[in-house]
Amino acid sequence: MKRISLFLVLTAALIFSCNRSKKADKQSETLIFDCAEFDTTAFLSTENDSPKCEIKIRLFYAKGPNAHLINDSVLNSGILPEEELKRGAKKTVPRAVEIFARNYIKAYKKEFKQAQKDDPEAIISEQEFTLNSSYGYGKDSIINYQADSYSFSGGAHGMTYSIALNFDPKTGRLLTIKDILKSGSEDALCEKIVANIAKQYNVSGLDGLKDNGIFDMFDPYIPENYVFGKDTLTLIYEADEIGPHSYGQIKAKFAYKDIAELLN
Repeated sequence: MKRISLFLVLTAALIFSCNRSKKADKQSETLIFDCAEFDTTAFLSTENDSPKCEIKIRLFYAKGPNAHLINDSVLNSGILPEEELKRGAKKTVPRAVEIFARNYIKAYKKEFKQAQKDDPEAIISEQEFTLNSSYGYGKDSIINYQADSYSFSGGAHGMTYSIALNFDPKTGRLLTIKDILKSGSEDALCEKIVANIAKQYNVSGLDGLKDNGIFDMFDPYIPENYVFGKDTLTLIYEADEIGPHSYGQIKAKFAYKDIAELLN
């Protein structure tokens, strides 16, 4: 393979707001959400089979009272990998999205150049990063924020990562499971989680789950991802977190009325 010259072609690279309200005012007393979007394809050569890097991001962010608390929590969640953000200041969510996307492409370019230097005939894998987010309102108007990312940089399969965040709509404070769970109820909730997941997989208790590769390396625990829905509490374990990759996400969902004795 001949050594090819390196250049970058960006197509449709832009940051803009989606679902923007023209009447939105920075001084508004109402908390609203806007969306930063970045859609880019970077080719590394003029050849038809040129390796490319694709980035598609739709990330909602808050505007209005205490919006900075929500946005800081989103940016600090890791949904945009920190290694690509540390090279630029996290000023706003749209700016952070732009910084991440451009640094991601620069890193891909750098990897390509190094691979070509080490081996002129090296095969460079294509890369992809996709991020989608959404928000809604759950129990007591709590803001339910969710984001899901997918990245691929070669190998058998890509990697997925999700976050679920819950915010107090009045203060913008990030809520945790401790905000709704009675003190000392963690073990009781874990027992219910085991029973719930065991029922999903039609097995008997924790031993049955362990036989299927779930919770076989550690004791049951409450995950970091959960959604305080209107009528239900949903606990979310990421792919590979408590079971084999092929299982994907594993969720335990409870109607509030069925765990009332555990809640504040």
